[in-house]
Amino acid sequence: MLETLLIIHILAAAAWIGGGLLNGFIGPKMAQSGGETALNWIRAVVEAVAKYFVPAGTLTLLSGIGLVLVDDAYDWSAPFVWIGIVVVVLALGLVSAVLAPAGKRALAAAQAGDFPKVGVNARKAAITGRVLVLLLILAEVVMVLRLGAS
Repeated sequence: MLETLLIIHILAAAAWIGGGLLNGFIGPKMAQSGGETALNWIRAVVEAVAKYFVPAGTLTLLSGIGLVLVDDAYDWSAPFVWIGIVVVVLALGLVSAVLAPAGKRALAAAQAGDFPKVGVNARKAAITGRVLVLLLILAEVVMVLRLGAS
């Protein structure tokens, strides 16, 4: 059970971080292209938030909690456990409070042909996405180093 949870945890975190890095690299290029290309890209990203990023983050959180529950090697008092939980909850909160709404506003603006408004919301989403990826990478480093574990 431990190995299965650890594999799920690592794969979910890798999917979350990798998707964020790819979106950060390709997203600005797609959004700047304007027209139908930008509209389709924004539509895909808005859908990916709900169907890819939130499930990957949730699976990361739940599998991490599972690791603490099933193995004595992981302890609730370890700082790396709490740093991981805080980062994942914070990241999911930022997705819900900032990233998803900005994406939906950018999509509505793109559908209306208001590309200056698309740009404003896309930049807000891009900045938030970069912060999220940095937080997740920080959490990954803390997990690998098992910060504060005895």
